[in-house]
Amino acid sequence: MGKIERIEVPAADRDRLESLVGDRNTSQKVVWRARIVLLAGEGLRATEVAGRVGTSTLTVRRWRRRYAQAGVDGLLKDATRPPGRKPLTAAVIQRVVDMTEVVWT
Repeated sequence: MGKIERIEVPAADRDRLESLVGDRNTSQKVVWRARIVLLAGEGLRATEVAGRVGTSTLTVRRWRRRYAQAGVDGLLKDATRPPGRKPLTAAVIQRVVDMTEVVWT
């Protein structure tokens, strides 16, 4: 069996999470995260929460950890990601075009 990470959800946070779940204007990913934390706050194991929410135990652990570190506000924002690859320069594009124009005989 894995380690049980218990989280305590204070009444103020529980009220805020429940209002997020009940608000029709809340994005579904935030509702999903709030449900994970609410169920985990009831003392359920990660596998039980994952089964009820329909996700993996890894995802449940990730959102419990984020809540423990940053509170409810941590559930509202996605984590920042490193920037993607830089676009190709005009010189590189031209070099590729020149290479494709070579006639093979």
